[in-house]
This record gives sequence, C-alpha cells and structure tokens, in this order.
Amino acid sequence: MKSAHSNDSDSELWQKFRDGSEDAYAFIYEKFAPVLFHYGYRISQDEDLVKDCIQDLFLNLWLSRYKLGATNSIKFYLFRSLRREIFRKGNDMKAFQYHDLEAFTGDEPSLEDLWIRTEEEHVRNEALSKTFTNLSVRQREIIFFRFFENMDFEQISLLMDITPRAAYKLVYRALDAIRNSIDQKNFRK
Repeated sequence: MKSAHSNDSDSELWQKFRDGSEDAYAFIYEKFAPVLFHYGYRISQDEDLVKDCIQDLFLNLWLSRYKLGATNSIKFYLFRSLRREIFRKGNDMKAFQYHDLEAFTGDEPSLEDLWIRTEEEHVRNEALSKTFTNLSVRQREIIFFRFFENMDFEQISLLMDITPRAAYKLVYRALDAIRNSIDQKNFRK
C-alpha cells in the first residue's frame, strides 16, 4: 500500500505526526505495529499484554503528540517506549525466547536428503532455542537488538540504559555463553 508518507524521512514523518496529521499517525502505526508486536513478544509471550501495551503506547503518543520531542529514528523511539510500557505493566520478562529461527534452505537432490536436512535443522533449532532460553533476559534482549534489529552499540546503550562499553561486553558475554553451550553439546554446523 503506497502512502503519501512513504518517501518521508523518519524526522519529517514524525514532525507531521507531532503537528497533528492523522495520516502520518496512521502510517506510523501501520508501519511499526507489526515490528513492535514482534519485539514485544520477545519480551513477554503474553500476546494480550503486548497488544495492550502497543495500543496504550499509540494512544499515549496521540494524546501527547504536541509535547513530544523530535526524533530521527521512529523505530528506536517506539522500541524504547514499548519496552518501558511492558516493564511498567510489571511483566517478569521470563518468556523472552526466539521461536522463529530461520530454517536451513538449499537444493535438495532427493527426498532422503531433504528429510535428513530437515531433521538436522530441527535438532539445530532446538539446541539454539535452548541456548537462547538459558541466556539471561538482558543477554537475549541485546542479541535481539544487535543481530535481529541491526542496532549499533550506541543505540543499544541508549535503549537499555547502559554505557556503550557495557553493551559491547554484554553482547560479548552472550555470544560467549552461546558458544560455550554449543561446544558443551558438541553441536556443530
């Protein structure tokens, strides 16, 4: 769906929204609600809570639009706001998991090869899922920001209220924990 706002930069779109444009508001919602749900579900697997938090977030945005500051990254602003909203509602963050690990794809010369690859993929996904589950909530969160959302350490540090150096260390420790877990299970590609 092509919109009049499709070519606007984040800062231009945000300014139009702050000025009261309902079209800009609707465009922001349609563009970012799915990714916000995806992110929120990483924090809490309570779908109703995540949906409620997203609705509250957008309601509060609309009601306070004239008081909001400028931003050049709407996604970053919304991630941070949703994270606060979920924490504010007292979610315990225990359900931060990755269920959507991408499947291995490739050319399958035979049905037997396809079945073997599917089984190997299943074993890999289970092992990775268990590995992610064993990470701390903050480690899972930072892996999501860094590798699934491609945020840099400066953005992550602002979002998580830590220093860039602490963000770097947390990513390193999370990757180290993943590596150790994989090595302990003799899990290899």
